[in-house]
Amino acid sequence: MIIECFQNKKFNILWSAGCMTGVARAMEFLALSLFILEGLGIAFLITIVFATRMLPMSLLGIFIGSISENVKASSVVTFLYLCSTIIVLCCFILQANDYFNIYLALTLAFINGTTWVADLAVRRRIITENIEEKFLSTSLAMETLSNNATRLIGPLCTGFLYITIGLEGIFFILFFLYFSALIFIIVFQTKFEKSKSQKSRNFSVLDETTNLYFNIKKTVLHGYKDAKLRLLLVVTLIFNLFGFPLISLVPVYGKNNLSLNEFDIGILASSEGLGALIGSLIIAKFSPQKNLSLLFLFGCVGFFIGMFCFSISPSLIIGFVCLTIGGIFLSGFSTMQGALTFRSAKKGERGYNFGILVTFIGMAPLGLLYLSFLITTLPVEKLIQINTTIAFITLTIIGYFIYKKKFIIF
Repeated sequence: MIIECFQNKKFNILWSAGCMTGVARAMEFLALSLFILEGLGIAFLITIVFATRMLPMSLLGIFIGSISENVKASSVVTFLYLCSTIIVLCCFILQANDYFNIYLALTLAFINGTTWVADLAVRRRIITENIEEKFLSTSLAMETLSNNATRLIGPLCTGFLYITIGLEGIFFILFFLYFSALIFIIVFQTKFEKSKSQKSRNFSVLDETTNLYFNIKKTVLHGYKDAKLRLLLVVTLIFNLFGFPLISLVPVYGKNNLSLNEFDIGILASSEGLGALIGSLIIAKFSPQKNLSLLFLFGCVGFFIGMFCFSISPSLIIGFVCLTIGGIFLSGFSTMQGALTFRSAKKGERGYNFGILVTFIGMAPLGLLYLSFLITTLPVEKLIQINTTIAFITLTIIGYFIYKKKFIIF
């Protein structure tokens, strides 16, 4: 299955573009975290930067998803990749002249967060539309695998690079990565979309804004009627309110509780990506076609178990193992998320469905703001334990409804 999947040239190019931006995101977050910890020493600013990066998902998810249904989807990706390339180049120049500061870090996080929306809501949808359905689980598993591998490679490299070449050098590497992703998308457009006739109505921001309410209403009603999509959106909301924000606390826990240096923090931050990489390889190997909803739910529960164990880990090694186990489960959650979204949508509705999925993912800033408020009063390990406990209770209730064959009843 994996070999056949990579024989598709369209998938190869789109997948490679995602690898470039994935590494860039992983490097960027840890680099900004180290910049804040070392330069400012204010831990809660890390969660603020992380929330700023997630903010475009909640604000622009459905908007970008619906735009991609009315204009060439790859053009949306190209434009946002270009924006990221320019902002990173500006940050490199400013850091080289000692002008980079926390306000620029927030700007960088927001713009690249918007590019993240394009990756999740548009580029991933383009992949699903350019691959045979029998390879759907495998292709999305490989997409998740690359995302997880970048979360392994990015932090590992960043910890070492921050010591050796500094933030300035890291910004230059980010520029190269985003520029490479931009070239991949342009190649995809040139080779595979040049002669393709595509019916697209004239697009304007005003028209799209006018129709946005209708699109949201249509998608939400569809999500309510479809039990599996309903499950998908509710569990995604729980994970992004109480789970995903915990990743931002890993560098803080490593610095405050384990007294790690920058290189060791990079190793610790890469462990979740390593586990997710292992899990993605397992999924790609077996390419499951049934019980996707249960795999999705169990993946979410397993991640929280790993995070809870991490919160009581006394050393780098034990913390690394706990996060790796959590990452293995997280890969099941991430892969099934894309597969369930695709299968629940008809052609012509996929942009809207992926858009509303990204919007639910974009609820993470609410969880991050909640953490940034409490981190000034509670130890970081207590915050992790509180979040995992809330998530366990909520997911247990959802599991009960699944067991009773009712799924989620509003």
